[in-house]
Amino acid sequence: MMKSEARKVDSGGKPKVLRREESLRSRQYRGVFVRVIYEWDTIEILRTEMDPGSMVEDREIGNFPVIHFVIEGSPIFLVANQSADLIPGDSISLRADENYRISNPASSRSIILTVLIKDPGQQKNGEP
Repeated sequence: MMKSEARKVDSGGKPKVLRREESLRSRQYRGVFVRVIYEWDTIEILRTEMDPGSMVEDREIGNFPVIHFVIEGSPIFLVANQSADLIPGDSISLRADENYRISNPASSRSIILTVLIKDPGQQKNGEP
């Protein structure tokens, strides 16, 4: 994978494009495919695909304030022992200190777009 710094492409008044190719990474485990589609100092955007019967816990995503947008499917969010069934177009906002779990009990795949709001001094999952 090519590593590069964020760069600006200036084409004389046209929109400037920023790229950070090293942010395009992914991981797959237990029927969950997570891909970081954008990362910057204060924000990270993830695309999560969940196979039927799969589950993701908050600690697998990171200890950050987060907004999850359901793109496809009908995942269930369990927050503070209460569940919320979401459908495409729904979103849920959670604080960094809230414990939650996302499950996909449906017979089809769920896709969630996640925005992590990061404190530049804080590391993911409490890492130094």
